[in-house]
Amino acid sequence: MMRLIYALTVTLGLLLTLAPSAQALELTFMVGDAERRAIVVNEAPKGKTRPVVIVLHGGSGSAEDQQRRTGFDAIARREGFTVVYAEGTAYGLHGFHAWNTGYLLRNQVSDADDIAYFDKLIDMMIRKHGGDAKRVYMTGGSNGGMMTFVYAVKRPEKLAAVAPVVGAMFSFSRKPAVPLPIMMINGGADNEVPIAGGMSNNPMVRRTQAEPFKPLSETVSFWVKANRSTAKPMTVTDGTVTTKTYAAEAGGAVTISIVDSVGGHGWPGTEDRRADNTPIQSFDGAEKVWSFFKTQKRKS
Repeated sequence: MMRLIYALTVTLGLLLTLAPSAQALELTFMVGDAERRAIVVNEAPKGKTRPVVIVLHGGSGSAEDQQRRTGFDAIARREGFTVVYAEGTAYGLHGFHAWNTGYLLRNQVSDADDIAYFDKLIDMMIRKHGGDAKRVYMTGGSNGGMMTFVYAVKRPEKLAAVAPVVGAMFSFSRKPAVPLPIMMINGGADNEVPIAGGMSNNPMVRRTQAEPFKPLSETVSFWVKANRSTAKPMTVTDGTVTTKTYAAEAGGAVTISIVDSVGGHGWPGTEDRRADNTPIQSFDGAEKVWSFFKTQKRKS
């Protein structure tokens, strides 16, 4: 009997930990002719401001799915920031959502204006929900990481820092107008978005790719130059994790690349969703991302 009570207690505790917050606020708004949505947790009290962390799900995900998986709710309450779980455009028959990066899932979400979506979401958070305009951050996993790269290039002036996770860039044709602090997290054993670049080893992803992924090494070089970061990094290796920090030079921004050599695809610290592709387990993704964001603030 005692074992049964203990098991039920543990199970209930896990469910409460994984369940989305009951205090979440759902935002719905129009972007052109499309109704879009986002989930807000830990909104600033009236008359106060808080940093805002915008979190993007991966392809086939949703705002609620990313809320459950990342664990940002508890960190937001502990650290005093607002977390916003953005949601892409629905496609298919299973409640899947994706982001329009211009190079992936083009047949499914090519009509979505996600740049306008984030422009409006950020403006709403600042004007109506106590967001601090100098401390708006963006992170996302997989397709969400790719969209983070896209928005960072197009709207760096609206953000204080970004952290794409297990994502990749498709093009270097456009450069950000101003330096933007960035921390990239990738798995060295990721066979879905490989750090060597090229086409995905996942047939489902490969079929939706319009262009190859750029190699991580070239992506880091792109941001080091765009951010006016130092050419040579400070490199620290701890177990399987190597962190390269390219410090900001005068008028520039820091560029950081973190690679776990044995990490696969998925949000760091979560369980694997596909065989032979276990996400990074050496650290918690949300904790790592916030530890970077809280050191960054826009100067103007």
